[in-house]
Amino acid sequence: MQRARPLSRSPEAGGAQTLLRGLWLLEKVAEGVHDLEGLARALGLHKSTAHRILSTLAAAGYLRHEPRKGYHLGPKLIRLGFRAYGQLHLPTLARPHLERLRNTTRETVHLAVLDGQEVVYIEKLPGYRELQLASQIGARFPAQSTALGKALLAWQPRERQRAAFIPGLRRTERSITDWVALETELQRTRERGYALDLEENEAGVRCIAAPIFNGNGEAVAAVSISTAAIYLPEERIPEVSRWVVETAEGIGRELGA
Repeated sequence: MQRARPLSRSPEAGGAQTLLRGLWLLEKVAEGVHDLEGLARALGLHKSTAHRILSTLAAAGYLRHEPRKGYHLGPKLIRLGFRAYGQLHLPTLARPHLERLRNTTRETVHLAVLDGQEVVYIEKLPGYRELQLASQIGARFPAQSTALGKALLAWQPRERQRAAFIPGLRRTERSITDWVALETELQRTRERGYALDLEENEAGVRCIAAPIFNGNGEAVAAVSISTAAIYLPEERIPEVSRWVVETAEGIGRELGA
């Protein structure tokens, strides 16, 4: 958090500086600083200046003040937060991140959400390889056989994981068909931070996926790269997985994670 700067003599600059100070104070309250002295000290303000701004924010409903408990986020911020979240369009918001991932890896990039026992593609950016994948937006695949599905299931409650499991499902010879084996793989996914599909959903195709978390810590979507197995040998997985995880984290920050 940068410290407040002295006010400019310009009325416009002074108003902008006061606005910034108000926003910084809101951030500090959100971080857990609730007393007047602590808030003033965090921004390098005089207590009288901090009190004036805090009182204005409280009067407008952005903060609430309790004599013994200090300042807390107000009801207006809650309403604004829900409205802001409702206006997010995930594919649009994620697009710049997906493009960077595609340009870095040269591979096909997918964005997907979990729907029952399946994952649904909500965005696709074709890769630059000579061999192209035939996937399309709106396509559905079993969650347990895809990296996207495993990336999403790994952070769900156990009962949700079990409900998504389809016994005996065999997409390829490498498909996971046993619940215990899937549970073990989901645990590995959580430990390393990304999921793998090594020709489990489609022969000759490998994928790496990572979950996208929202501000409540929920895995609401996942991002992946998909490519022909010849382009993703074992030794390339650590490097590409890092890019996939960084992309998922970047999108997550847009959602407040």
